[in-house]
Amino acid sequence: LFERMSRTRATSVVVRDGKLLIMHRFNNGEKYWVLPGGGVEEGEELEKAVLRELQEETSIEAELMEKLLEFTDSRGDKHSLFLCEYVSGEAQLHKDSEEANSRDENQSYNPEWIEVSKIPDLTIYPVEEKEFLIQYLK
Repeated sequence: LFERMSRTRATSVVVRDGKLLIMHRFNNGEKYWVLPGGGVEEGEELEKAVLRELQEETSIEAELMEKLLEFTDSRGDKHSLFLCEYVSGEAQLHKDSEEANSRDENQSYNPEWIEVSKIPDLTIYPVEEKEFLIQYLK
């Protein structure tokens, strides 16, 4: 039986002018949203990973403020959410990112600023992050 290694993920919560920076994903026919972030590399600090992932996925420069939430999901992955303050940049995939260079038509990733009031209506994964955001961004 194949044992999946659990992963450690660092994601960012960036709010600016009443809007949340979020990745709109399309994957094999399913549309959903995820916070910018990703896997922490071997020996990398969470705080460094969250800013690196934010830059890679959205081209946004931000300043780390505080850790908001830490949880382990049903698959055993550890998640850390960090509040980040917008510094500069336009929300777009970084030209060198894996996502921007994907040739798969069945997948897309687009950073978007979404009105905070729309969060409850979106399909956001993991669900623990969506539930947290609804409470936190009230």
